[in-house]
Amino acid sequence: MYFENIIGQDFAKKYIINSIKKDRINNAYIFEGIEGIGKTTFSYEFAKILLEREDIKNSPDFINIYPEDKNSIKISQIRELISDIIIKPHSNKKVYIIHNSETMTLQSQNALLKTLEEPPSYAIIILITTNKESIIDTIKSRCDIIKFVPISTFNIEKYLDSLGIKNSSIIANFSRGSIGKALELSSSDKFRNIREDVCNYIENILKKDLLYSMDNINSIDIYKNDIITVMDILITFFRDVMMLKQGINNIINIDKMSVIQNISKEISSNKISKIIDIIEDIKNKLNSNCSFSICMQVMFFNIYEVII
Repeated sequence: MYFENIIGQDFAKKYIINSIKKDRINNAYIFEGIEGIGKTTFSYEFAKILLEREDIKNSPDFINIYPEDKNSIKISQIRELISDIIIKPHSNKKVYIIHNSETMTLQSQNALLKTLEEPPSYAIIILITTNKESIIDTIKSRCDIIKFVPISTFNIEKYLDSLGIKNSSIIANFSRGSIGKALELSSSDKFRNIREDVCNYIENILKKDLLYSMDNINSIDIYKNDIITVMDILITFFRDVMMLKQGINNIINIDKMSVIQNISKEISSNKISKIIDIIEDIKNKLNSNCSFSICMQVMFFNIYEVII
């Protein structure tokens, strides 16, 4: 069966499998979606089918193109593709995978467009991207665009369990639908430290000591580059309290149940709801590039005022 090792992505599987069965494979595809959800793995599996071999990385008919110096895909790289594509394959197909294709310069895209207008029948070009809007419309119009969607929390947790990874439920909930992100978090000391510090902050704020609470701003400051993760963790703790109060057995931070129970005893549902709104509002402001320090101060003061 095709794509058995791909988690989720039912639409992509169905679309490509139907194309294969009906012998209607296009010469160009755009695989779009967030990082870590299987676009590259899917493209490699597709290439194996097209080239009819497992060891595609050793095949002269399988060509990967990456941004130079992790910066952009230059016109020189596309010219190399153009020179190579006119050489007939050793097998029946030639597969080109352009990674991070949103980094192609305008010159590169215009050069690629000429090839896409009249591609050799044996050539398959796959553009992998997190943002198809960075690709010019004339290229998009010549490609089958397949949207890869975030993977369900259930499927990520199940996958992590199969690898024997601890706290799979917690990690899955913070993965934002990305297997790659989940695997990164599973081995991240920083993620574990952030959770511990956020948990400590929540415990400290229950003491209703303003000066003590303000000290937490300095402790959170070291995570300035991971502040959205900090905010997400904060939200999940208070969200867990709401679940507990409503008798819903769907706690994310199950390993911190004693903390969640303590918050539930101390703070009403109405106040918990207000705190979640405060955090969400500050998170939106941070996404709009507002001052980190000011946002943190406002958030801590507002949460403190709700609790006292």
